[in-house]
Amino acid sequence: MELLPAISMQEQARRNFEIQCDGREGETTMTQFAVVFALFMAMPFEAMAAKVKAKFVDHDKKPILKAESKLVEKNSGKEYFGKSNKKGEAEFEKVEPGEYQLYAQSQGYMPNKSDWLTVPEKEASFTLMLVGEEYYRKSEQDGNTALTQGKFAEAAGHYEKLLELMPKEAVIWSNLAKAYVGVQQPQKAREAAQKAATLDAKQYGDLEKQLNALLSLEEGRQALEGRDFAKAVSALTQALSVDPSNADAFYALALAYGHQKKYPEALKNIDEALKLRPNEAGFLEVKRILTHNAAIK
Repeated sequence: MELLPAISMQEQARRNFEIQCDGREGETTMTQFAVVFALFMAMPFEAMAAKVKAKFVDHDKKPILKAESKLVEKNSGKEYFGKSNKKGEAEFEKVEPGEYQLYAQSQGYMPNKSDWLTVPEKEASFTLMLVGEEYYRKSEQDGNTALTQGKFAEAAGHYEKLLELMPKEAVIWSNLAKAYVGVQQPQKAREAAQKAATLDAKQYGDLEKQLNALLSLEEGRQALEGRDFAKAVSALTQALSVDPSNADAFYALALAYGHQKKYPEALKNIDEALKLRPNEAGFLEVKRILTHNAAIK
């Protein structure tokens, strides 16, 4: 049998030293990796962020310069601010993904805000229209004048055009609802009232209830004209249950009872109308006629 060559003491020492060095090198490598990993984990993670570009135009699609704007996050309320350049554009950097509303205002224009907008993880672009204040005020006044004069279809037309430009104006939705009552479109009236209440619950939370009273009043008036006095009494009573301060409803109810020769009820209602408007000539004349007819019955 062939013997393996002998290993000298010096060679054995050298090999032991190499083994020890290899072990230390492995340990050193693992230690270095652990330190680097710990430092990496300790670093703050940067959230995904987007670059948002907003463009502001007037109702003629022309850019609006120097518009002050901001993005407001739905849940946290975090705000990002911007100002439009010569192209009517503003940029918002490092915007976290989420739901936002875009607000803007500029001298000579009505302030406006968008619906809720979704900002993704990368870039996003939005456009917001600002209506000239002079144009807005004139259109609103034209609508209000037509509404006061009983030109309900004309009034509705003015309000509808304004809302195409500024759909977040609760007061315009409120006036549109009243105009729809006048043109006998009760469903549209209720929808407009609900929109106004959604935009401004504090101011218009009871608007739909008030409109129901107006709709009942209008139904009662039509029944009076059609000489359906029982129906008129029912509708007008409903109107007064919602709005007991409506003098016109008391007046119309007095007429409905008077035509049925129910004079005690008629006189009671005309008296209520006169409490609300004591000097109304038409109310006083109906009171005189009812009193006369009741006496000779």
